[in-house]
Amino acid sequence: MPARRFVCFTLTLATLALVCSIRTARANGRFPLAQAIVSVPGGDGQTLYLRATFGLLVSKDAGKTWRWVCERALGYEGQWDPPIAATHDGRLWIGLERGLVSTADGCTMDPSPELDGETIKDLTTDPKGETLWALTGTPDKRGAVWRLSIAKRDGGAAAWERTGFLPESFNTTTIEVAPSKPSRVYVSGQPYGTMRGWLMRSDDGGKTFSGTKNDLEAMGPFFIAAVDPKDPNRVLVRHLHTTGSDVLVTTDGKAFKNVLSMKSAMFGFAKSPDGSTYWAGSGLAVDGVFRSTDRGEHFERVSNHGVLCLHAISNDRLFVCDNPFTLGASAIALSNDQGKTLQSIATFGDIQGPLACKSDVCGGSWGETLASLVPRDAGPTGPSTRSLREAGVSAGDPPSRSTCGCTVAGDPASSLDLVWLTTGLVPLVMRGRARTRRGSGLSHRGRRHTT
Repeated sequence: MPARRFVCFTLTLATLALVCSIRTARANGRFPLAQAIVSVPGGDGQTLYLRATFGLLVSKDAGKTWRWVCERALGYEGQWDPPIAATHDGRLWIGLERGLVSTADGCTMDPSPELDGETIKDLTTDPKGETLWALTGTPDKRGAVWRLSIAKRDGGAAAWERTGFLPESFNTTTIEVAPSKPSRVYVSGQPYGTMRGWLMRSDDGGKTFSGTKNDLEAMGPFFIAAVDPKDPNRVLVRHLHTTGSDVLVTTDGKAFKNVLSMKSAMFGFAKSPDGSTYWAGSGLAVDGVFRSTDRGEHFERVSNHGVLCLHAISNDRLFVCDNPFTLGASAIALSNDQGKTLQSIATFGDIQGPLACKSDVCGGSWGETLASLVPRDAGPTGPSTRSLREAGVSAGDPPSRSTCGCTVAGDPASSLDLVWLTTGLVPLVMRGRARTRRGSGLSHRGRRHTT
């Protein structure tokens, strides 16, 4: 299918989302959305990191309260959606267009010099969060896989190691490592200029890869959702294509079994820490959230709830990035019954301000940013209005134009921005990349999510 027809199709998928208010001011010129959630592997679920279209949110109390870190403090700005991953030491890793940084406190950013200049396409960890993997690549720089031992790094004796390369002109999108066999590494992507997904496989820890394009009827990219915790040959893949989205299962990387289909974009995918339960979610409530309790062999609908990301803390506890169609609507939800019921726990207006740091990298831009996140008609005593007043912004005054990447752009952005965020496919066509985490969200990972 020609690229023009593919883009037209993705625009059609977004029709419903255009009902929401696209004339309100948006952070960084984008409608404010939660995109991915990650937690510390093996942790108690108290520390959460949420990537949004206007920076990073941090919670230290399991999502009860949130603090903000602007994009500029993290090392990026604009339309970049960085892949993120947390390791067992509590450190958060942020993939950039030209490098990788990490932070232990949300204030100090530590660069990884070995990856300076590399475009980070995805990040993932082993189940314990002791090994971190990075996927890089651009049209003019061959895709590669990198590995870091967190334990050795903590001892000051380790650095990032490039394990190997992907084929020339291969547009890398996601990476996952088999929990039961660390030498088995999977990478998804497709040759630049094409849209038919490939699943690449390595049996030597990412040194060499083999694979081929799929022969499925529908054309679209692959995003690795999970590798079976017991069987390194069994992989679940999200397939976003011209007629909707599927979850596919393969045991050889060649034949794919469809275990779940929906006619909308499948933004969310999550797996429980033990790998026994999977969830998949659409951006639209009409398709909602599905759950599998047999390691992805069968899925059942458990909730009519539109989501932009999913992240499981346990077999029962599931965090959700809500899909708000109006400014000020629920941004983050939580389920304590495996996704059957979802309860809002926060709107962006509930953010308690910037993370307290010694240096104010964002230039005191919180008030301006908050003004883009909350509705202006909340009433004289509404929570959104009180939050604005506490931030020193009048609820009736429009935000001024910002010159800082971590604040509001001031002007309404083109409605296409919301379309991109709704379909999830146009960014891949227009920018030739996907962004992070394991099925966790809008960048198709979910992050991986988010993961």
